[in-house]
Amino acid sequence: MVLSGKYKSGGKILHLANERFAVPEIFFNPSDKGIQEMQIPEAIVYSIQNLPEEMQPHYFAGGNSLYPGFRDQVYSEVRCLTPIDYDVSVVLPEDPIIYAWEGGKFISENDDFDDMVVTREDYEENGHSVSP
Repeated sequence: MVLSGKYKSGGKILHLANERFAVPEIFFNPSDKGIQEMQIPEAIVYSIQNLPEEMQPHYFAGGNSLYPGFRDQVYSEVRCLTPIDYDVSVVLPEDPIIYAWEGGKFISENDDFDDMVVTREDYEENGHSVSP
């Protein structure tokens, strides 16, 4: 399937001028717009630090990574936030919009998939503390 990036939803086209540069900048400086949240690089480092050690080398991003210069800016800012002896690599997949979906599809085809997931019934019975 080839995605052209054009949506056929009957919606309107929104033409952007300077906003197309300002919007991605919110990811890196949310406080400039009064949003008191972590910057994307801080959130990446925080998320990776909270993963099990064996999963730390792997982290995925979606369609936002298509903004011009996004990958380079994420790399330089994450590099500044991590110890010098850590390898930092930011890779832009061929199609970042469906990359996470493809990963989920790949995992769902794994023979051990049923052992990796929590059912709705388990979650409703045990709450957020349930584990597969």
